[in-house]
Amino acid sequence: MRLKLYKLRAILLLYIIKVLTKILFVETPAVFSVTALITKGGNLLFLDLSYQEGFGLPGGIVQSGETLEEALKREVFEETGLKVKSSKYFTSVTASSYKGIPMTSVVFLVETSGSPRSSEEGDLVWMKPQEALGKLFYKDNEASIKKYLASK
Repeated sequence: MRLKLYKLRAILLLYIIKVLTKILFVETPAVFSVTALITKGGNLLFLDLSYQEGFGLPGGIVQSGETLEEALKREVFEETGLKVKSSKYFTSVTASSYKGIPMTSVVFLVETSGSPRSSEEGDLVWMKPQEALGKLFYKDNEASIKKYLASK
């Protein structure tokens, strides 16, 4: 329930920013998000999204006052039940917008501990990165996977 309320507040805030920037004739500033690439045996951990058609990588919007690393730890735990042991910056992607708001996603290679569990966000699925291409809901996730595959 808390997660759904958080998502509703985030979407409402995005719409308010969009309306205000149109009224003031200024460019909409990018909203920052974090994305986790969690690997195991050549597979990546994805969420079969419960609120949209398609898959997504663990991650989400950085809240006010949070560092990227704090947001990454919070989002990974909320969505997967896993604790971040270590993270390493991989890339950043500004491949798309969400609901008309530009998004910049900072992508990390993440090592975790604990037992994975599904969440309100969706069911967890391990799959080969190339299998996920074309099945991802978020365009920045698609760009992140393509960069990940190119780095191999």
